[in-house]
Amino acid sequence: MTRASLRAYATAALGVATATLLGALAGDHITVTDQAMLFLPAILLAALGGRGPSLAAAALSVGSFDFFISEPRFTFAVSDTRSLITFAVMFGVGMTIGTLVARSRVAEAASHDRERRTLAMLAFTRDTIEAVNEAGVIAAAETHVRAAVHAGAHVQRGAGATVGIRLDGEPSITSDQHAFIEAVARQAEIAIGRLQLATVAREAALRATAEELRSTLLSSVSHDLRTPLAAITGMATALRDAKEPRSASTTEALDTIIAEAQRLSRILTNLLAITKVESGAEPRRDWVPLEEIVGPALARLDTELAGRIVAVDVPPTALAHVDPILVEQLLQNLLENAAKHTPAGTPIDITVRREADRAILEVADRGPGLAPGMHIKVFEKFYRGTAAVVGAGLGLAVCRAIVTAHHGGIDAQARVGGGVRFAAWFPDVGPLPVVPVVPVVPVVPVVPDEGEPVRLASGS
Repeated sequence: MTRASLRAYATAALGVATATLLGALAGDHITVTDQAMLFLPAILLAALGGRGPSLAAAALSVGSFDFFISEPRFTFAVSDTRSLITFAVMFGVGMTIGTLVARSRVAEAASHDRERRTLAMLAFTRDTIEAVNEAGVIAAAETHVRAAVHAGAHVQRGAGATVGIRLDGEPSITSDQHAFIEAVARQAEIAIGRLQLATVAREAALRATAEELRSTLLSSVSHDLRTPLAAITGMATALRDAKEPRSASTTEALDTIIAEAQRLSRILTNLLAITKVESGAEPRRDWVPLEEIVGPALARLDTELAGRIVAVDVPPTALAHVDPILVEQLLQNLLENAAKHTPAGTPIDITVRREADRAILEVADRGPGLAPGMHIKVFEKFYRGTAAVVGAGLGLAVCRAIVTAHHGGIDAQARVGGGVRFAAWFPDVGPLPVVPVVPVVPVVPVVPDEGEPVRLASGS
């Protein structure tokens, strides 16, 4: 029995003794009922110590009243049956009061415990909000758990933000303390998850800001370079085509200037295209016969495709709901990529077909092909398959950006026998218009002069 319990029982006995003394001294000056009422304060006082002291006080009160006050005195004999009712009422009232007071004390203690736990959780929550990193949350959890259970505590992390709390030794903890520890663990999980999300959000914001700055810079620089680049190309072309005698080395230098200027112009065009579509600009889509896109694209790449056989299979009725300028640039990039990776004399195939509710544009070559796992990486910006290939690594990235802007897709697949087939598809928007079929007159292949590509008509 604890010291507090002994003190409570002593208080009960003292209270009953006092009530008995007062009742005996009052004697006949007050009624028996009044004498019985003197024991109620003693029982109430004892009830403050708990239900046990309350019941003890009630029993002592009945016994003392019977022995010292009720007639005949100094004996437990009962001469009047009404005294039995008095004893029963005294004991019942005492037990009821004691029980009610004890319950109220327990409820009060529980209320104080809940208040302490609430304040502790509020303090812990405040500390987790102020924490700037995961270590701060863990330190706060360990501090508050140690204060609650008076034992060492260590936070253990699992996968992701899962949190466990280990106590030093095997301390005896109450159910309330266990509930508090679980609440701290859950709150720590939430706080760590919040910090992780905040970190991801900050990194995403930084990436977005850097991407926006990069796009703005590239767009500005590209626009600013186009005018002087056009002037350089024009002046070099005029000098090369002038009817003035010049050395072979001078002519070769002018050809190199023009070729490099054109290459730089295509790079700037790709930069402008990728910044445009990645900024969210919607393509200006219209129903376009794809053969009207293939022809200009081939014409613009005469130099790059020199000495190569280009086979074209484009039905005149093959329509696509696309931005013709962007799709022509996509085709130019695919053809330029094929020319870079295939030696002269190897064929390059251009195929257009319709499939259900979409148009498909394919460019296939017989180059070295793709290494395993590279069918996705080749579409990343600034990626080049080999350092020997000249270029900025933007062509295929621009192709992916263009088809994405059209809500389509593009993929690369190895061909049987070597080479790569790039297929870009563009979904229809709205019903496909009806186009009258015009017979196509086959064109007989003509052996070109050296350096000129061969064009094969549809079906040849």
